[in-house]
Amino acid sequence: RKGKAWSSEEDRQYLESARTGRDPLYAVYVLILVLGLRKGEVLGLTWDDVDLDGGELSIGRQLQRVSRQLLHRETKTATSDATLPLPDVCAAALRLRKVEEACARDMAGSAWQGGKLIFTTRWGTPIEPRNFNRSWDARCAKAGVRKITVHDGRRTCATLLVDLDVHPREVMQILRHAQIAVTMEIYAQASSRATRSALKRLGDSLGG
Repeated sequence: RKGKAWSSEEDRQYLESARTGRDPLYAVYVLILVLGLRKGEVLGLTWDDVDLDGGELSIGRQLQRVSRQLLHRETKTATSDATLPLPDVCAAALRLRKVEEACARDMAGSAWQGGKLIFTTRWGTPIEPRNFNRSWDARCAKAGVRKITVHDGRRTCATLLVDLDVHPREVMQILRHAQIAVTMEIYAQASSRATRSALKRLGDSLGG
């Protein structure tokens, strides 16, 4: 199945809906759509992984449901590990998350079970990946955009990078693909502005 991806306008509409709606998962959505993080990677992030002052984010662990256990463990391959620069929109979203976490901790009081994970439930416990899928889908409906999967949100990041004419090797590094062939498949499927413009010029010349 060919993966779907949002346009930059749909991307903006989704994030704006989450921001103005004070969605507690807003920062998760930002990291998926702007940095292309995988669901397990973003749900497994800890505050130790983030350097807000230095503008960097390190990826080395993931949160996964395995049978009846929710595990916080290392990523599958060394290729998945990386230290990425934090764009301003990501840093701002994470700073907002810090404030929200402090409020949630105060409200939960002695019932707070949080540790170092950045994204948790209102009680500080890890977010169940399947519950996150439901939250993602619910935000699609509230934002009035096409429903796509969380994985296709990562594909959206890749497609937008292609539209910005970012070099394939740089896209490969940002998304941490193990093979350049995976990156080039996205290039083959993405309809960049440059490609559309070239086809329009070709059509105009043939029709004129």
